[in-house]
Amino acid sequence: MRVFFSLGERSASNYIYHIFKDVKGIEAWGITDERLESIGFKSVAKIEDLSVVGIMEALPKIPFVLKLYRKIEDLLPYMDVLVLCDAPAFNLPLLKRAKGKVKKVVYFISPQVWAWKEGRARLIAEYADHLVVILPFEVSFYEKYKRESFKVHYVGHPLVDIAKPSQSKEDFLKSLGHERFVGLFPGSRWSEIKRHSHYLKRVFSELARRYHFFGVVPTFESFREYLEDVFKDLPVRIITHRDTPSPSYDTMAYSVISLIASGTAELEASLLLNPHIVFYRVHPLTYLMGKRLVKVKWVSLTNLVLGKEAVPEIIQRDWEHLYRASEELLKFEHLKEGMIQDFIKLRHLLGDEGVINRLRSLFLSIFQEV
Repeated sequence: MRVFFSLGERSASNYIYHIFKDVKGIEAWGITDERLESIGFKSVAKIEDLSVVGIMEALPKIPFVLKLYRKIEDLLPYMDVLVLCDAPAFNLPLLKRAKGKVKKVVYFISPQVWAWKEGRARLIAEYADHLVVILPFEVSFYEKYKRESFKVHYVGHPLVDIAKPSQSKEDFLKSLGHERFVGLFPGSRWSEIKRHSHYLKRVFSELARRYHFFGVVPTFESFREYLEDVFKDLPVRIITHRDTPSPSYDTMAYSVISLIASGTAELEASLLLNPHIVFYRVHPLTYLMGKRLVKVKWVSLTNLVLGKEAVPEIIQRDWEHLYRASEELLKFEHLKEGMIQDFIKLRHLLGDEGVINRLRSLFLSIFQEV
């Protein structure tokens, strides 16, 4: 059984790693990172090569992407299954290009069609055989697109199982040498790291000056040197998998609060009951175009699932806004306690534990159809 996995995000890689790390009998190819390669995935490109956000940011990638499409199309006739994971800007064109070239197509993690560009849902329903969603409200959203040859599945969110610290609080704090710290999460893409690190530096420099906080930035090894240079004059530690098995989860589990770029990391913090604030910045043109198209009130997945603003959102605002929101959350204990109660409700909404096993069984049953 040969399966091609098309990924554009580190979060999707995290899910695929946990689902397939113990599966035998599959020859896995795809767009990968070091973790997927460590379990035998054969790489045709790296996730970092595709990880950008926004129209302006994506333009320089076009020649590379077109070449990669041709490379994948040449491979698909030799594959049994194509698994497309989120990343709609890359994967929806690939979905159309794959028609007639592979026996079975599975789309894992729906694009946010409920937020904007609903036409993408119609495209998935037309070209994919199976859609595996990870948010509970997505099942009812896709009802209008159901047909005999297109099936929608939901068994819970994989982060319910995955988002757990790898160390005890005592051991992690001992390794840091600090009892109280703020988690700083500039993002998982290179474009986000460059855009958000100096923004976070400005915010944290005030927190460090006024409240003498220590800061922790969990990241990937490829970003370590850049981030160490950005934060070199501040009491900040950059940590990666070289320092602890789960740098992000350990940081979220034990930080006083976290400042988190919008994305999967925000939902992870909620599942770890970590009080936090979500922020994001993009090119001004990207923001103006997106603002006109988006149909939802919030960017945070926590807020979307709960249907209210449980987590403050600082989107496309200057650093002072994020600083003031951080200061308020640090000062008032009842705000943190209220957040944690909302996060407990969120955990129940996203399914019982055992999601990874249920997803593994689901994928293997789909693969057996070939």
